Amino acid sequence: MIDLDVDVAVLGAGFGGSLTALLLERIGLKPALVERGAHPRFALGESSTPLADFVLTHLCERYDLPRIEPLANYGTWQASYPELPCGLKRGFSYFQHMPGEAFTPRADHRNELLVAASYTSDDADTHWLRADFDHFLVREAQAAGIAYLDRTALDELTPGDRWELIGRREEDACRIRASFVIDASGGDGLLARRLGLRNDPADFRTNSRALYGHFRDVKPWREILEARGGRVEDHAFDCDAAALHHVLDGGWMWVLRFNNGVTSAGFLLDCDRWPLDETTSPADEWQSLLSRYPSLAEQFAAARLVAPANGLRRSGRLQRRVERTAGPNWAMLPTAGYTLDALHSTGNAHTLYGIERIVGLLQRHWNRPELAAKLDRHNQMLQSEISLVDQLVHGCYLAFGRFKLLVHYAMHYFAAATVSESRRSKLGVACPDAFLQATNPEFRAIVDDAYGRLSRFVAGGSIDEQDVADYGREVAAALAPFNIAGLCDPAKRNMYPYTG
Repeated sequence: MIDLDVDVAVLGAGFGGSLTALLLERIGLKPALVERGAHPRFALGESSTPLADFVLTHLCERYDLPRIEPLANYGTWQASYPELPCGLKRGFSYFQHMPGEAFTPRADHRNELLVAASYTSDDADTHWLRADFDHFLVREAQAAGIAYLDRTALDELTPGDRWELIGRREEDACRIRASFVIDASGGDGLLARRLGLRNDPADFRTNSRALYGHFRDVKPWREILEARGGRVEDHAFDCDAAALHHVLDGGWMWVLRFNNGVTSAGFLLDCDRWPLDETTSPADEWQSLLSRYPSLAEQFAAARLVAPANGLRRSGRLQRRVERTAGPNWAMLPTAGYTLDALHSTGNAHTLYGIERIVGLLQRHWNRPELAAKLDRHNQMLQSEISLVDQLVHGCYLAFGRFKLLVHYAMHYFAAATVSESRRSKLGVACPDAFLQATNPEFRAIVDDAYGRLSRFVAGGSIDEQDVADYGREVAAALAPFNIAGLCDPAKRNMYPYTG
């Protein structure tokens, strides 16, 4: 019989759960980390961003986690942990593909967009190979003396002044009593189910599904561009050292390269434009998609799947949202509160924002009557952030078929990110801002207006070049108060140097 009495039970030992447990231990609380599976395990490769790097750095500095701080950028990661795989991410790259046509580079880069996020590789962001990254953080939690129960299924979660969690760890019965519960279990939804909270996509505009895996021998996209006469010398960074987006009409493909030869790749597809056909296997659907886009087929011609072991994974609609993400003695990390879409790599940064707020509230208000009200305000802020990210992502889906419109609309994300990065660099963990300026009424009004006009464009069916040019000028004028990075500049021909 495993019997634990702790301050906080953390459900889920992905990177968010393990980091949360480490921070709780640093503020003097006693956590237990509970994981249904075991590490290492397959998980999607994910990208950090400057915002994620800022928050991770500041958390490590404030709470004294010197072994984790080097993971905040590529240079220090490589110097400290060269054996731990990761990928170099200098920024974001986007390339438009048309069905049945090979990608044709243009001198004016009208079918490309590159936005740099760092000056050099040393201060660059990273791709996280989550199987290894998550396992590293779990080992750090164990080394700190935190109780870690993997392969543990919880059958009962009974709330009260003290939570009681009942389950089994393999053959052993397990009981955990805790004053507070943090759900870091991603889409598992264990806490939401126990509390009877609605967890569905009803409030989302975005409607996408995924098909993905990890590969070896994926041809660098730069080589294909060079062979077809692309002006790669105009690129501010190697377009493969990025969150590489292949943009399709009705979806997109990500390609994230790691320094151990593995590449994470997958399609995210609009469920209305690309409805799921369960009579077609994931492998056959993958090949069918590649066959529609000759240059993608060329990039993956020699690729071989290396994970997951049982073949490509495919989802139904990804989106889900829990109606409430915090209560008097419980909270959910953003990954447990919602699933949206990987466009713009917002997931890791948003998770770190949630960890920072929740741990900060527990540090300042533990066992105090005002904690419940503070958690309620956190929930309200998180819900606003979720709505904004959905709006930023779905507007891009609406524009995927018209690349110039996509470039114009995507500037809202990059403006919000760079303003937030600037404030983070000045204020650190004292920064009170919501994620991506989600509670800034001026910025929200700008996004609302741009999204509304874009929606009307698409609904109208016919958009001429003058409409697109006018829309771009209106976006640039509206974003001027937030445009600290030289965005929306036609003279840059979609090639944006360092914006941090």
